[in-house]
Amino acid sequence: MSRFVLLHVRGPAVPDGQSVGDHPGIAGHYAFLQRRHAAGELVAAGPFEDVEGSGMTLLDVASFDEAVRLATQDDQAVLDGVLAVTVRPWRVVLERS
Repeated sequence: MSRFVLLHVRGPAVPDGQSVGDHPGIAGHYAFLQRRHAAGELVAAGPFEDVEGSGMTLLDVASFDEAVRLATQDDQAVLDGVLAVTVRPWRVVLERS
């Protein structure tokens, strides 16, 4: 089974000294997560605790191209530069049932 990891980091639109979470554009990311959840594609999402403004989203979608499309075209925070994203395929070999 393949899933897709979206690795998010602080984008260029967030001024130095401002928290990503305090930027008004982060609302676009939360809306993206809600849409993916409603579509049944969101496995998990959340921030990393060791680097402010960074986090990970795990999607269960049909293809890498679809994951890239969603990450770069459906997340308004990415489009607006509040977050930058890297998409990586992840092959699950064992998971809790």
